[in-house]
Amino acid sequence: MSSTKKVVVVVAAIVIVVVIIFAAFLFVAHRQPIKNTTTSTPTAVASDLATSSTRTAAPTNVVVPDKGSSSTPAGTAVPVVQGAGDPSGDVSYRSFNINIQNGAYTPDTVIVKQGDTVNLELTAVDAAYGFAQPDYGFNAAIPQGKTQTIQFQALQPGNFTFYCASCGGPSKGPVGHIIVATK
Repeated sequence: MSSTKKVVVVVAAIVIVVVIIFAAFLFVAHRQPIKNTTTSTPTAVASDLATSSTRTAAPTNVVVPDKGSSSTPAGTAVPVVQGAGDPSGDVSYRSFNINIQNGAYTPDTVIVKQGDTVNLELTAVDAAYGFAQPDYGFNAAIPQGKTQTIQFQALQPGNFTFYCASCGGPSKGPVGHIIVATK
């Protein structure tokens, strides 16, 4: 093989390797949800319902909506992304979009299964708001016009109240619920 052909083969191989690395980087960057960077890592969920003012028992016979569901109760979020969370198919990855506007979370209720990985994309539309859920250790500030990603695994069943702490807490500001249905 001539030296010119060798150079062409080596350059082509290098280009192919660079393209593969670049494509792998884009795939991983696109697939990895952004972790919440403005709050601490979620803390363990209280095991005793009596110790929490923002967690009550999970309702019975609650229906967990899947992506594309059209028969959900008013105010209930439908996942915009849903995928298998583990090979067994027992848990899922569910991503929801929630707007905060006019002093309210819309939608204000997220329903998932115990064990699911939950991704919330919270957008403060008309003012600065917050997202607090003490049982999971979240207290994020969301500036007006910005979106904050909150991600956690729903470990314990229950009805978890979230609210805007900077708006005055659950008695004054927007309030919502994350319902974690028992497996």
